[in-house]
Amino acid sequence: MSGKDLNLKSKNNMKLWNINFISLLGINVLTFMAFYLVYPILSKYAINLGASLSMAGVIVGLFSITALIIGPFGGILTDKTNKKYVMEIGTLINGIATLGYSLAPNIGVIIFFRILHGASFSITSATSVAWATEFIPKDRIGEGIGYLGISQIIATAFGPEIGIEGANRFGISKTFMVAAVLIIVASFCMNFLPNTNNTPKKNTETKKHTIKLKEIIAFEILPLSFIGGLFFMGNGLVTSFLVLMGDKRNIRGVGIYFIVNALFLIFTRPISGKIYDKKGLSMVLYPALLFSIAEALFLGHANALWMIILAAIFKAFGQGFAQPALQAECFNKMGSEKRGLASSTFFIGANVGQGVGPLIGGGIASSLGYTWLFNISALMLLCGILFYAIYKRKKDI
Repeated sequence: MSGKDLNLKSKNNMKLWNINFISLLGINVLTFMAFYLVYPILSKYAINLGASLSMAGVIVGLFSITALIIGPFGGILTDKTNKKYVMEIGTLINGIATLGYSLAPNIGVIIFFRILHGASFSITSATSVAWATEFIPKDRIGEGIGYLGISQIIATAFGPEIGIEGANRFGISKTFMVAAVLIIVASFCMNFLPNTNNTPKKNTETKKHTIKLKEIIAFEILPLSFIGGLFFMGNGLVTSFLVLMGDKRNIRGVGIYFIVNALFLIFTRPISGKIYDKKGLSMVLYPALLFSIAEALFLGHANALWMIILAAIFKAFGQGFAQPALQAECFNKMGSEKRGLASSTFFIGANVGQGVGPLIGGGIASSLGYTWLFNISALMLLCGILFYAIYKRKKDI
């Protein structure tokens, strides 16, 4: 299938399960598998090199803070340049940064590669979803994004547990090397996908173009972005501190959280997209916020493995329901010509949440303990319900 066959005029006649969409799912499995191999063991690696618990949280959070700064420019790159080339180069840099972790002799070097990783990953995150929508029928965007998330689900199911087990058996550095290889292979595989190149034609006039703020941030969908950020905040807390919390409370086998969560996500992700396409955002978002509140409370008060498992199920019906619906809403509000902008704006909230979570969470966990850490997360999600109700009421007036 050529790039010309995938233009906007033919999208309604396109099948969802086309070869390019399926290939992209496989590539996403590799990149997210590598991501989740690294995430749950990075804080422990930093502590082994002499970092305090608070500093380990800062190092993990630097990824998303960097992504917050660089990410919005990813929307410009996506909409005004070639999506395929942006993805190939950005993914390759991801691999180099991940390899850098394994070679880091001290905290300063880890910080450097963490910043590089955050910058490149933020651009590829914005570009990948926008690029994927070119292989999805226009009237099935919500469903397609839901299925796209399954590639991340598969990685979530096995990545953290493999990363933790690999670090215990072979060492953290070697685990980072394996993750880097997976990312570089993913970058190579992207070369076989068609180059749709649906970018605006360049203006032949030699007029200077000043980048405006509205080209970097889509303010009309910013409230949706920050609601999404609440879910990512909880995600950042879990991936950064669940292993450490399990060690402190003598709860063995906490890695099963990721497997259980992923298995249930396989069900919730596609269902979420279908409900959104037929019923709208509110039918998905309110239940998702309530489920995420329950997840945070169960984690905060967990003293046995069954509570960790139940929290994982609640998370699948929380973030698993909300994320594809919120992303689809952002794409539909911005239109096909600004999907890069929509994607990068959505990830502003994601980066704020996933960055601020570990950044502040390390301090809260050190001073108040893990119970208060997750109680505060539940309170933030409760505020999210009130915020969305106010937002929706203003939109309906």
